[in-house]
Amino acid sequence: LLIGVFAKTGVVPLHSWIPDSAEGAPASVMALLPAALDKLVGIYLLVRLCFNVFVFEINSPLSILLMAFGSATIMIGVMGAMVQHDLKKLLSFHTVSQVGYMLLGIGTGIPVAVAGGLFHMFNNTIYKSLLFLAGGAVEFRTGKTELSELGGLGKFMPLTFTAAVIAALSISGVPPFNGFFSKWMIYQGIIDLKNVSPLWIVWLLAAMFGSALTLASFMKLIHATFLGQWSKIT
Repeated sequence: LLIGVFAKTGVVPLHSWIPDSAEGAPASVMALLPAALDKLVGIYLLVRLCFNVFVFEINSPLSILLMAFGSATIMIGVMGAMVQHDLKKLLSFHTVSQVGYMLLGIGTGIPVAVAGGLFHMFNNTIYKSLLFLAGGAVEFRTGKTELSELGGLGKFMPLTFTAAVIAALSISGVPPFNGFFSKWMIYQGIIDLKNVSPLWIVWLLAAMFGSALTLASFMKLIHATFLGQWSKIT
């Protein structure tokens, strides 16, 4: 059951279908399925399995397993995004990274963090769908998704630019946007583990470092797409 949930939501190492699908699927499909629907269904199923079907205890082997996979998914997903030069593939790797926060929050077993994981699931459907739809608008306007072939679109697409900036700040966990509050709840739950698990600092650093790299990655995307030197639209 856990393997099925991991594959559906895109947890590392069962995540490769999401970046692969970004190469050919329309941005609207990416906004609906891997960014929204698969996370809502998969993460909700995981919560029901953990707390209504199987015995789940704080710092149990299952708890540590979920937090380990969650931390790995955060870091591998965001590092994969950092090296991408295609707009949709970059966004797809962030889709992978964000599920790690949900997994990490649920894995703590701490009520505030579990609620934060579910809250982050809901927030992710909003800002990730917005990012994919903004990317789709760029692709529709220019016919291109390679970041090196884009640039200076902010003056031509001000509404898309504004929406992309808001969504980028949200996914990066910058206050006062929605991603900050769900991530903060997850951080609180991880800190509450300090009396029962010596690994709490590992989980916390992975979550916070992942947010920092997410912000850096989206600074690159926003600059390459909407700022910088103007590329002629064909």
